[in-house]
Amino acid sequence: MTHLRANGKLLLTAEYFVLDGVPALAVPTRAGQRMTASPTKPEAEHDLYWRAYDAAGEGWFSHAFDRHEWSGPSHQTKEQKEDTATRIVQILRAAETLRPGCTSHINGLEVTTYLEFDQAWGLGSSSTLIAMVADWLEVNPYALLEKTFGGSGYDLACAVAAGPILYERNGITPKVTELDWNPAWTSQTYFVYRNQKQNSREGIRAYREQTVSSSVKEEISGITTALLSPTLHLRAAAQLLHRHEAIVAQTLGLPTVQDELFTDFPGQLKSLGAWGGDFIWALSEESEEKVRRYFNERGYETVISYNNMVL
Repeated sequence: MTHLRANGKLLLTAEYFVLDGVPALAVPTRAGQRMTASPTKPEAEHDLYWRAYDAAGEGWFSHAFDRHEWSGPSHQTKEQKEDTATRIVQILRAAETLRPGCTSHINGLEVTTYLEFDQAWGLGSSSTLIAMVADWLEVNPYALLEKTFGGSGYDLACAVAAGPILYERNGITPKVTELDWNPAWTSQTYFVYRNQKQNSREGIRAYREQTVSSSVKEEISGITTALLSPTLHLRAAAQLLHRHEAIVAQTLGLPTVQDELFTDFPGQLKSLGAWGGDFIWALSEESEEKVRRYFNERGYETVISYNNMVL
């Protein structure tokens, strides 16, 4: 039996700008996704059986695949619904084009995946799957991503990282620098779920519609570098992230999450990932109890401390 696992991810700086090669600070999360592959019973009438379970242990997907779905001629059209089964076939087809013959050994197997985080949280249900399948079929994960979901690839770097990383996109060979970064001020920060998932592809599309100057990209890069300083304290970090939020807001033509929803928050808030959904990074000198109460009273129940979230 094959056992695989990949970490979830959070992009702390340079969201959207990371697509253009701007260095980004990213962290792997403690929760991720696991995958097993084992032989099915001899009498099974399918070539590959796939099951998926959520963090509560509830099965949310099952499908019996015929090997011709990924090895035969493609009949997919642009109008075809992007359901889970279609996506899995797309991933297997892409892997086969990257390394012909790599899917030949998966006939007669049962694959089971297990999410360790809420599926709605946006911590990387797709990227962890890509990372594990790439490992399983021995193909370049970044090349597999480009042929399937697209994106910057920082999430694939987080999938196998042991801690924080500095990520610079460069096609299918990005520069990934492991960081010894664990400043004391992060213990006064929290991740708050916004109660809605955002489609990252929509955010990317909005960013691509803008013309972003090199000076703006350089300023975002400088903010990331400044955050890595070992002498930085909470208030200085908050000031840097305040400027980061202002730059992204101006670029996208959107209000910051603090201006839109939490003008009276005692600290600094920063949107993470695709703006408008998923998690907010909250920095505050107030106690954890007060920060939790602030968000809970406004209907945001999921508040996770930095140390409990980040690997």
